[in-house]
Amino acid sequence: MVVFTPSIRTSALPPNFFGALDRRIALARSLGTIEIIDVSKGNPDLPTPAHIVSEMQAQVALPSNHRYPSFTSRTRVREAIAQRYREDHGVDVDPEAHVATFHGSHEALMASVLALTNPGESVILPDPGYPMYESAAHFAGAVMRTLPLIRQLGYQPDFSTLDDLHRAAVLFLNYPNNPTGALARPETLAAAVEHAVRLGAAFVHDYAYSSLGFDGHKPISALTCDPDFDVTVELSTVSKTYNMAGWRFGYAVGNASAIEAMRRYQSHAFSTIFGATQEAAAAALAGDQSASRELVTTYERRRNLVASAIRGIGWDVVEPQGSFFVWIAVPGGGDDVRFANRLLDEVGVAVAPGSGFGSRGRGFVRISLVHDESTLSELVQRLSRVVTPATIGTSS
Repeated sequence: MVVFTPSIRTSALPPNFFGALDRRIALARSLGTIEIIDVSKGNPDLPTPAHIVSEMQAQVALPSNHRYPSFTSRTRVREAIAQRYREDHGVDVDPEAHVATFHGSHEALMASVLALTNPGESVILPDPGYPMYESAAHFAGAVMRTLPLIRQLGYQPDFSTLDDLHRAAVLFLNYPNNPTGALARPETLAAAVEHAVRLGAAFVHDYAYSSLGFDGHKPISALTCDPDFDVTVELSTVSKTYNMAGWRFGYAVGNASAIEAMRRYQSHAFSTIFGATQEAAAAALAGDQSASRELVTTYERRRNLVASAIRGIGWDVVEPQGSFFVWIAVPGGGDDVRFANRLLDEVGVAVAPGSGFGSRGRGFVRISLVHDESTLSELVQRLSRVVTPATIGTSS
């Protein structure tokens, strides 16, 4: 049997962070000593709203949806995306010129980099940030430049670190933020637009958690800070807002030339999106939004439960303002990978080590709020049994 050598491009890719987590968790499960509570990934646990499921079922039965769909996606779903921007943000979007659709926002972020970046050009990535940003930059042969998110500033970026940079292809930000749970301030998004203009870069805003803001705060769309779409492209998805992670539908909205480049890339790199999925996504986006509002209440209640209980143990918790993650400093300032392994081995809790999100994630772990409150209560009880410098201080 011939053993093939991976291409240089493939060999240069970092290990898939979440794939490695899955293998570690599977090994722990195979030992069977304790039932694992997996809060390492952002995989929504609640069902898709019934009216969206009904639309999908009806559309699957139509023979017209059994054929290849158009690469440009259906007018109905692009109009539904435009409707959400108009109603939620007061932003006027031309569904023909300003919208591209993908098999999820993961594919959209890959397209935003690969369609707009030449080998050797700079791509600016938030640190900490979603690991797939780095993967996209690797694929493009880009030079990666990190933009630190500062805890003392509420995990807003320190743009002064870009003062020596004169050219870039893409500037990435992500709010509500994964992994920290921070929300963007208006001045942050405005500054990102200004720096993108100065650098000749596209400002790509990953807005996957667009609906998930807590304590009455509504996450801000970057397009409100660039109403003429001069440099901005915003990526989003139906996965989080409507519990449709397995359905695979995402989209990009913004600068017309960037959208056209992303569409061109998508037509070569990916296939078309199942017509029934497009129709169901349109039903989600244009239909009754009460379920998405109730979802915010659910995640906020879970956030309150977990954050307050872990703080009661004596651990340092970054209070999330949005998304469905809780960002926790490793007690005593220890190594996050070792601490995550210890939680898995000692109490059967799988968390994501912060170093997987960049150098500024070191010393933290991320917990996802994707279980019911009973399971999350059990999670906190297990964590309280872990002996750390913080728990020793609490019990004395």
